[in-house]
Amino acid sequence: MRATGCGSTGWADGVRMADWYERLKQPPWLQKAIRTALAVLPGLGWWAATGNTQGVAFAFAALCLSATYGDAGMRIRHLAIMAILAAAALPGMTWLERRPFPCVPATMALLALNVLVRRRTAVPTRVSNWLLIYLLYQSSELSGAGVGASLVPALLTLPAALWTWLVCFVLWPHRGTAPPSATAGPPPPAMGTARHALCAALAGGAATAAAFLLHSTHINWAVWSAMTVTQAGTRESLVKSGQRIAGAAIGCAAGYAALIGLAGLPMLRDTITAALVTVMVAPETYILAVAIRSALAILGGAALGADGAAAGLARIGNIALGVGVATAFLLAFAPRRWWRRTPTPPS
Repeated sequence: MRATGCGSTGWADGVRMADWYERLKQPPWLQKAIRTALAVLPGLGWWAATGNTQGVAFAFAALCLSATYGDAGMRIRHLAIMAILAAAALPGMTWLERRPFPCVPATMALLALNVLVRRRTAVPTRVSNWLLIYLLYQSSELSGAGVGASLVPALLTLPAALWTWLVCFVLWPHRGTAPPSATAGPPPPAMGTARHALCAALAGGAATAAAFLLHSTHINWAVWSAMTVTQAGTRESLVKSGQRIAGAAIGCAAGYAALIGLAGLPMLRDTITAALVTVMVAPETYILAVAIRSALAILGGAALGADGAAAGLARIGNIALGVGVATAFLLAFAPRRWWRRTPTPPS
């Protein structure tokens, strides 16, 4: 009887574990957090153990590569192509960061190409976006050290891609069950592909030029802000612009509060920073995502020995710059009567 009881208990525990595991695989945001944690673990562990910032470069490459897995259409070939392009283009992007005259037209070309790839090809949206994010952000971090400093991080994208393949396609291939999307009637008038690409290029180029003229640091935040809020629909773009500004303000305020409040507890501050890294791509709400990344700009800078407070000012200033410039171009390129809602046809 005792053996039977133990067997029943073990069977029940097994059922509970299986049920727990199935529940764990459901929320998409949780899948992103688990994948991100696994992806950045080797790089952050390398940095924590040795202090070598190449570990951070590896972790950032793995994070950007793993973020693309959120697209159901993402395949191994996309991962491989993205890693090769990132490795090949990073030195050139780093070179451009200190040279405004070639940087502005190059940025315009990249942003226009991003729009064309997303709208005219079958390449998953996240692949194109996260490749651009990686190049903009990593080159910005390396620009002060010169092109030579970009060679090792560029090469690290290749083993980072292998590790990302292991994480996403072997260790944790779950994407979760997305909630059913609600239909809210026909979308408002949208820009055509060519018009959208031109608008994104001009907004990004103007944001880059303005950031150079203002001697801004972290120009990447201005460029990406201009790119990401330039959507095909004007109403959608303006809503996203407001959300990005609000998220940046909330996140920077939280980051400053943590920086001040945890000034005497650097280990706790760095632990919170690492936890935020694992969830930075997880939120389904855009304001929350921007807020987490804005707080990380401050806390991450402090963890790496930089001036976290200055990073926060650069973050909010460049986001405001990019969003403001993009909004001006969006209104100039907007279809007529974009503010009027398209009437929903009777059912």
